[in-house]
Amino acid sequence: MAGKLAPINTDVLDWAVRESGLSYRELAESSKIPEERLHAILVDHDQPMTGEFKSLAKALARPTAFFFLPKPPRAHKSKTSFRYPPGRGGENSLHFVERTALRNALRWQKVLSWVRQETNSGGADLLRVPENLGPPQIAEHLRVWLHWQTDYQKKATSSSSVFRMLRDRVEGHGIAVMQLSLGSDSCRGFSLPHNDSPVIAVNSAYNPPARIFTLLHELTHLLRGDSALCGDPRNDEVERFCEGTAAIFLVPADDLSEYVAKWLRVARVDEVDQVRRVANYYKISLRAAAIRLRQVGLADSLLYEKVNRIGEFGGGGFNPNVERQTTPVIRVRELGTEIPRLLLVARESGAMSDTEVRRHLSVNGMQLAEIRERVSRPQVEA
Repeated sequence: MAGKLAPINTDVLDWAVRESGLSYRELAESSKIPEERLHAILVDHDQPMTGEFKSLAKALARPTAFFFLPKPPRAHKSKTSFRYPPGRGGENSLHFVERTALRNALRWQKVLSWVRQETNSGGADLLRVPENLGPPQIAEHLRVWLHWQTDYQKKATSSSSVFRMLRDRVEGHGIAVMQLSLGSDSCRGFSLPHNDSPVIAVNSAYNPPARIFTLLHELTHLLRGDSALCGDPRNDEVERFCEGTAAIFLVPADDLSEYVAKWLRVARVDEVDQVRRVANYYKISLRAAAIRLRQVGLADSLLYEKVNRIGEFGGGGFNPNVERQTTPVIRVRELGTEIPRLLLVARESGAMSDTEVRRHLSVNGMQLAEIRERVSRPQVEA
């Protein structure tokens, strides 16, 4: 076969393939390497050609330098909380895109923790609540901690602005909130607890109301210090706890009862369109509205099951007529403000060079200056 051999560590390649969760057929399709040849590389340990190696590295979402390590890395056991979409409860394996997103989030978490230690910036100010509190009490603590009022949701121009406000307030306490494009078949979001640098990731494939709910759901996981993977909320006590807390935070019982009586003029809600009106009023997801209606006794579980089957995708929350999608806009939308803020702290303190910061963010000098301006702006207020 013509070309040069790539002198990679095939043990590291084997490890990366296992970690990816991709089947041989999926890896062959992604790398465009015939299955027979792929079998020779992965099973018979034929050394790949340079072109094949680069295709494999790209398909496995790993830097090329990774495959020259002297030995495979030790598996990292993270206390990760995944919020799966309906129908995926109880799965033990993650999709390739979820594994890649998890690695990305863990990498950022390590960077943030290192910066905090090197610059004496202090850790995240995570709310501490007694272990014996239930969802109503934790939701009330969260409202105080985030300086939140339900009127902010009602008066907001859109659910996108509600998500931005909540994200700003959560990041104001030092918790990084990322938005990752994981697709509609992947988890709604996940959280990574940490002593000083907790991270929340929200799947941007879901619409803004669903992202609001996921953000609060994962924030509750962090407060609890949960380490189990999120499963089916209908069968998992922890999931019901976190979803209940998020729903109570967004919709106080008295306020909801008043709205149903005054505007829906019914004793009980039994139609999906009525749930949609509640969701639109509070700028929340259909599932959040259905959960809250069920909690306060204004709807039954059958209505929730109907709502739970409705997708919550699309509606990215970005209006191209309002703001052009420049690289700085995209970076801040994906990474939030806490990650670039701490990188800039590292640069100003001398812990990182300007080049290192730009490399982490994949931007040039002018783009970094715009990011600095964006993360320095006052937080969004209601």
